[in-house]
Amino acid sequence: MRITLPSLVTVVTVLLTCFHLVAADAPAKESPRFKARVACFNGQLDFGSSCASTCFQPDGTLQAKGNMTCGFPGQVSEVDWSFVERRNDKDVYRFTRRFPADTGATTTTSKSVEFSDSRVVVFEDKFQAVVIEPPKK
Repeated sequence: MRITLPSLVTVVTVLLTCFHLVAADAPAKESPRFKARVACFNGQLDFGSSCASTCFQPDGTLQAKGNMTCGFPGQVSEVDWSFVERRNDKDVYRFTRRFPADTGATTTTSKSVEFSDSRVVVFEDKFQAVVIEPPKK
């Protein structure tokens, strides 16, 4: 088998083109940097009953999205969140809250928040407070 310079250039060009197309189809996806806990307090912040969900697996793998349902009858929230991007030294999450989710008068509110390693109040009203915070130690 004889390899000529023009055929070698053609093969290399094809390989580089294929590599470029594969790399373009699989962009690097950012992931959260910080372990987080999302909590919903029924009533006032840090008072009364609450529901919580951690945004990481027991092995430490961080999860980019989650959801929870929490509240008393007639005052139930459905909360969804998802990681959006890294911005400077913070993780940005998009939260959506449907309240009261167990009635016919449900409203939907969405909000983006920046989280690093301290509590951020996402939603708060006279019925509930939803926060993203570092996990309890």
